[in-house]
Amino acid sequence: MTKATLRPAISGDEPYLHWLEEACMRDYAVALWGSWRPRPADALIVDEHRLIVADGEDAGCVSVTPRADHLWVNKLYVAPAYQKRGYGAFALRQVLGEAGAIGLPVRLSVLTTNPAVAFYRREGLVIYEETAERRFMTSRAR
Repeated sequence: MTKATLRPAISGDEPYLHWLEEACMRDYAVALWGSWRPRPADALIVDEHRLIVADGEDAGCVSVTPRADHLWVNKLYVAPAYQKRGYGAFALRQVLGEAGAIGLPVRLSVLTTNPAVAFYRREGLVIYEETAERRFMTSRAR
């Protein structure tokens, strides 16, 4: 992995964020529900997103919402051309560090059709609940 940074998403990043979500999630949604339904354009909260930047190029994003007892990861997407190169781990470790600094765990959900659950397990998260559609995972508060 080359050096990566996170930058706040800004107005104008919306097309990239919509593309990224489809590029990363379409196949898993189709496998689970039989079709892909893009998120409505007005449902995107740009201020909750940070973009992963690698070699000056946008390589993915992470979106986090603070909750009373944890940080909820809405999404962690790495563009296909940048996957399996450490960028997802970089972004997740940033969020884990932020959560640890305030004594909270990180929580998220993964579609049951998405093999990313193995990645999150390698990064120390554990499943705390499962449904037919999702695996809910958490880190330990540090």
